[in-house]
Amino acid sequence: MKKTASLIVLFIAAMASAKAQRQVTDVTSGWKFILQDVAPDAAVTSWQSVAVPHTWNNLDGQDGPTPGATPRPAERGGADYYRGVGWYDCPLDIPAAWQGRRVFIRFEAASEVATVYLNGQQVGEHRGSFTAFCIELTPYLKFGQENDLRVRVDNSVTRAIAPLSGDFNLDGGIYRPVHLLVTDPVCVTPLDFASPGVYLTTLALDDKAAQVEIRTLVSNGSAKPVATQIVTEIKDAAGQTVATNSTALALPADAAPQPVVQTVSIANPHPWNGRKDPYLYSASVRVVRDRQTVDEVDQALGLRTVQITDEQGFLLNGQPYPIHGIDRHQDLKDHGWAMSQADHDRDMQMILDMGVTAIRLAHYPQSEYFHSLCDRTGVLLWNEVPFVNAVPDSKDDPANPSAATQAFTANLLQQMREMILQRYNHPAVAFWGLFNELSNGANDQVALPIVQQLNALAHQLDPTRITVAATNHLGSKTNFVPDRICYNVYPGWYSTFEKGDIAQLIDQRFAEQNGHRIGLSEYGAGSNPAQHQEGPLTQPKANNGPVHPEEWESYVHERDWAEIQGNPKLWGTFMWVMFDFASDGRRECSQPGINDKGMVTQDRQIKKDAYYFYQANWTDTPMVYITSRRSVQRTLAQTDIKVYSNCPEVELLLNGKSLGQVAPDAIKVALWSNVTLQPGANAVVAIGTGGTQVVLDSCAWTLTPAPAAP
Repeated sequence: MKKTASLIVLFIAAMASAKAQRQVTDVTSGWKFILQDVAPDAAVTSWQSVAVPHTWNNLDGQDGPTPGATPRPAERGGADYYRGVGWYDCPLDIPAAWQGRRVFIRFEAASEVATVYLNGQQVGEHRGSFTAFCIELTPYLKFGQENDLRVRVDNSVTRAIAPLSGDFNLDGGIYRPVHLLVTDPVCVTPLDFASPGVYLTTLALDDKAAQVEIRTLVSNGSAKPVATQIVTEIKDAAGQTVATNSTALALPADAAPQPVVQTVSIANPHPWNGRKDPYLYSASVRVVRDRQTVDEVDQALGLRTVQITDEQGFLLNGQPYPIHGIDRHQDLKDHGWAMSQADHDRDMQMILDMGVTAIRLAHYPQSEYFHSLCDRTGVLLWNEVPFVNAVPDSKDDPANPSAATQAFTANLLQQMREMILQRYNHPAVAFWGLFNELSNGANDQVALPIVQQLNALAHQLDPTRITVAATNHLGSKTNFVPDRICYNVYPGWYSTFEKGDIAQLIDQRFAEQNGHRIGLSEYGAGSNPAQHQEGPLTQPKANNGPVHPEEWESYVHERDWAEIQGNPKLWGTFMWVMFDFASDGRRECSQPGINDKGMVTQDRQIKKDAYYFYQANWTDTPMVYITSRRSVQRTLAQTDIKVYSNCPEVELLLNGKSLGQVAPDAIKVALWSNVTLQPGANAVVAIGTGGTQVVLDSCAWTLTPAPAAP
């Protein structure tokens, strides 16, 4: 095999007696790219070199709408980032030694339509931005030679693929990893909607035993019938075998994947118990023929059950478990959707440090690596199919409106199937989301049957998890389709508190659901941490408003959480949103192209005040934090000083003088009212104490009084 930069080969460890087990090849470098539509055989001499993951909208998708530009159809707010075609090329050196084996290529995601060519021949196409697809290359390869892989990716506006709209970008490109899989002719198939081909289901779980079903799809790509053994081994976290099963399987020649269903019992099981104890077993499924292992698939196994009751709310393994949730987009400043593992690691650490127990992946399934992080750290996940805002209408196909709806529905069901099968084995996944903020009124006629089909498919493929959906209005029939409905509410942002605070909104929605517990899928407000407001707060303009003070965002979250925590009408809440994210149609408070409701800035450099508010409420590790710390230049001498802390008592020092100790209230706020700052520099120090532990925080403000009025 030539030593080219196009392949970095990672060999999965094989048994000494094995013939040739599965190899996984990470296709990261060696790619060429051009941002235009060209012929499949176009010369690549002028194309630029890129690494995958890659997106072409990492910069123009975050610069805001161009003044005077014509908004694109089917997009909100005048977003004008590039929506079109890009081509990728990557040479693949395929060794002669692979002759007689099977070779697959698996893309974790490409947005939005990906057409794959090998040596000039189209070998596959996938429609949808957020799920993986896998293609067998074996019949098209030249073994012992260099092969030309090309991918045409198109994120043009289309009305046949979900989502039709949304307050987020639809970045183009191959923005998640790509792998070659090389297997024996007899293997666990990777072609079941690009899933692992192994499905793990906890059938029963108690203190004495767990019953686990292992369903494996085995394929024979050879011209001869084959006798095999499918051997499953479950190991605990220490690597000790706790259960095994072996099943004989006779495969006809060139057989389509054959299912093998096995059941094992695990004595004295150790449950996967969320943030408290995310314990993982491992499940290994081996394909054995002629007494040798020819293929092996390993999957993490978490033993757990999930349920929601009106009496106790959300239950994990039969016990009440708090859903302190946030929403997250797959977006990073200057990177767009092309996030690295290090980027996901950093995000996860911030999420864990804030005390989050659950994440809603808005509004689409996100990376496999992030799912594995949640498995290992115990953070529950809400996965959501991208049925966002809009449904097809008569404009999509005036001659035959039903045809447009049928095509859209078929694609949406495909994306639902792919999401569930690809994420099936992740214990972190507790919820399958059906939609977000579908239009009200007349569109119910179109939306309702689609939502019903999505719900039925989710339960058919996976009856062990809970179906949910996020709605922003009352009165829709779709609100009664999922197992549990959740509501997006924004008092103090898109409406005033005078029109109903969050307690009133919860009461109204609880009543609509006839007394069944509801969830909150979104609530919050925006802020720019460079903008501040002294003195009494006034509500800013929300959409595209010129000023979004950090203090107002904190105030909204304080007021909301005071009514949310412990509310018996709720089973869980998800706060909007963890990180500021690109939304190219927005222009908010001198920050073009972002939605600024995050707890953390888009570049991950600033944790806003509201981040520490939730850390005080959701964590036990002693902390103390002075709010409005970035409001450095002050004009009002009289001010309130507010501190977030989970300590029993907090002492405040101003310029070295103690202003006394305060016990934080029920939402972890300690307040000193009508404090007088001195002209010039002021040093503020907060000291949190609890038992023998002491934590400190400090900041500096400068008072320059405003000139007196003439």
